[in-house]
Amino acid sequence: MPRMPITQFFASGNRLAALVVLCALGIWCSCGCSSNSVSQDNSNANAAGNQPVATVNGKTIPAKVYEMYLENGRAALELDPKSDEGRRKLDQLREGIVSELIDRALIREGVERHALAVPPDRIADAERKTITDMGGDDRYDSYLRKHGFNRDEYREIIKSEIYGDLMRTELKKGLLISDDEVKKYYQENLTDAGFQQPERVTAAHILIAARPNLIAQRLQTEKKLTGEALTTAVREETDRLRQRAEELRKRAAKGADFGQLARESSDDAGTRERGGDLGTFPRASHARAFDDAAFALKPGTVSEVIQTDFGFHVIKVSKHEDSRAQTLAEATSAIRSRLLGQLEAQKLNDWLKEARRKATVRINEPYRFGGLKTEFQ
Repeated sequence: MPRMPITQFFASGNRLAALVVLCALGIWCSCGCSSNSVSQDNSNANAAGNQPVATVNGKTIPAKVYEMYLENGRAALELDPKSDEGRRKLDQLREGIVSELIDRALIREGVERHALAVPPDRIADAERKTITDMGGDDRYDSYLRKHGFNRDEYREIIKSEIYGDLMRTELKKGLLISDDEVKKYYQENLTDAGFQQPERVTAAHILIAARPNLIAQRLQTEKKLTGEALTTAVREETDRLRQRAEELRKRAAKGADFGQLARESSDDAGTRERGGDLGTFPRASHARAFDDAAFALKPGTVSEVIQTDFGFHVIKVSKHEDSRAQTLAEATSAIRSRLLGQLEAQKLNDWLKEARRKATVRINEPYRFGGLKTEFQ
């Protein structure tokens, strides 16, 4: 029974498999992939010398590519080869990497057969992103040397993900999700957490910035204060800023245009020009004290002065929405995207399954793990 292609593991909910994908796609391992990560667990591969992992329709897969992913994968998964569970997961990782490399070779062949062009600037952008993710040119080059690659060789690895995107784009042409399919999914999954809209408020605020550390730094610079004198001055300045916020609160509560007050007086540069508008948000979007005050307000009312780490806030709520299930209209876009993603994944899965069935694949003995022992004869 052929194993599920790695491209489908994310949808399967298998956490281990999902991590395998990250490693197999060549994503830089931020957990500290060092040359010490590979030991006796790579003994079979090392014993094979430099012979290829496999040959796919006449194209070879170099052993050093497999060994790089195995090292990254072991480090990312923190596998212990001395435990039964560690050995089991290590076997899954080995099989997953070899199988993914075979799929990559088949996808590349399919892209070339369809004459799908890879824009040079896209390759360059992907390489620059990889270098940035690795921490710059020096770390990038060090990583390549460690695994026996030059930049041209590793650029071919970077291309693999682009080839996958091109193939997915080609295969999804003409795929559509009907309104009836969206409606059916909505009715069958209405109670799912993803379709529950949390309690929300629509609000605006005025901020009077009052961060004690910044106030202290300013007073030290401007007035050369230190010690108790500085502590007293910071407290007095904080009280003055609180009073300023209180004056603005009183004006807003008496009916002054809240948006105009915010444009004239708020220290929040991100919302000042739009009258302090914060939009609509659920709980846990801001500091606890801020959210508690906002969600306690009735629409059209103004809060007391609320203090957070940023300073003093005056909040006005214009709308309060209770938690509820999303309507079909609200959920349609997300449902359509979800169903289309599933359809695209199945299309690629089917394509890969057929490509693997037709391919001439020879896996060298040290790399015939798990289901690969019988899939390709």
